[in-house]
Amino acid sequence: MEKPSITRASSLALGKWGGVASFLLAVAFIVAPLIYLLGDLRTALGPFTYDLADFLYGPLWGASLVTAMVALWERLGEVAPRRMSLALLAAMLAAGAFLAVACIRSANRHYHINHPELHLEMSTPVLVVWTTLVAGVTGAGWHFLGWVFLLAGWSGWTSRRLPHLLSGMYLLAGAVSLFVYLRPDLEGTAVMPGVVVSIWQGILLWRAGPGERQAPEVDAGQSDQA
Repeated sequence: MEKPSITRASSLALGKWGGVASFLLAVAFIVAPLIYLLGDLRTALGPFTYDLADFLYGPLWGASLVTAMVALWERLGEVAPRRMSLALLAAMLAAGAFLAVACIRSANRHYHINHPELHLEMSTPVLVVWTTLVAGVTGAGWHFLGWVFLLAGWSGWTSRRLPHLLSGMYLLAGAVSLFVYLRPDLEGTAVMPGVVVSIWQGILLWRAGPGERQAPEVDAGQSDQA
């Protein structure tokens, strides 16, 4: 008799953690780019604020994405195990790419700060290599995130365990994110549906009880289990 209660408690806790992680994703989506855009390294708190942005858009963003996708897999994995497993794998790859970008940004910035005599900020080759590297790895992260959104949206739509409007937002966010590596200027556009999806997903996961379903079970023909 204890096993069901333990499973129920674990599922409930996972949903709560998934909700918190989704809200943190939304915060990271908004705050980190604002710091990168408006921050000033020449102020007293400049290096700290940029370090905070790296933490938000790297380790925190990656851990939150994977946690949220694990919670979503708990909700949709029964009816779409293959798609949600692929979504979780893509989430891990996206998290790794964003963590790599954060590490590159941090290492580059602190080297500049620690060696002002080199005047690296005036070196065209250094700036070109750094910009290309950051843009490339960032684009890879967004590409993998696009697959996360597309697979989750597809699973939610066909299973009817997510609201159709939310599933549509997943698909929209995924379609835009998928091509950021080709058009880096699309990153700002991709952030907007990403924030909406993260907040809505957070509310859904936080409020849902263990095993709660948005709609009746679908038949085997509507899932990807076969």
